Amino acid sequence: MAALLGLQTGSVELVFAWIAVVFVSILIHEMGHALTARSFGSEVEIELNTLGGLTSWTLPEDDFGPGKRATVAAAGSGVGVVFGGLVWLVASATGPFYGLAGFIVSNLIYVNLFWGLLNWLPIRPLDGGHLFTSLLEKIAPQRGEMIANVVFMATAAAGLAAAIYFRLTFVALLAGYLLFAELTRGRTRQPQVPIPPMTFDRPPPDPESEPKSEEVDG
Repeated sequence: MAALLGLQTGSVELVFAWIAVVFVSILIHEMGHALTARSFGSEVEIELNTLGGLTSWTLPEDDFGPGKRATVAAAGSGVGVVFGGLVWLVASATGPFYGLAGFIVSNLIYVNLFWGLLNWLPIRPLDGGHLFTSLLEKIAPQRGEMIANVVFMATAAAGLAAAIYFRLTFVALLAGYLLFAELTRGRTRQPQVPIPPMTFDRPPPDPESEPKSEEVDG
């Protein structure tokens, strides 16, 4: 997927540089989730996949409250934004950079800052969606699922409209996919009345670890 997005650079060298930038940026993002969850006593696992990454983590015996789950969800983008900011500071102090080095530096800043901020939007299943569901679990546990469904459908539609307006092809495709998922969500599963702690798939059971786990998309 990174290679397909990088084809517009028109250079094989820049395509490989773009793949490296995306790989490093996504890994840093997922490390933010993983290290934060591990600091709370969880066992963690990171998987990089077609559209990004997935961090799986077990729940310790005392479980996670919505505050800790929100912290884990926010940590990925938080670490990415900090990393992008550090690259910008170093580049400002030692640059300017041109050619391949300039391409790598500018895209490390762009990917980490842009994707980090985008990931905080209240859209399921982005990190902002997990933050929002944690808030609903705290303030409106009985109506949380209904509120989340309405808000996530509206934000996905707004994201699609904004991406089309600004001609962001990849973002438009992603937002369209998320909107389709929201529109078909009620047809594929029974509604749940209170909102679940986090809407994550569970990883395969491991007899050596705790039976419960949660995952954060990157």
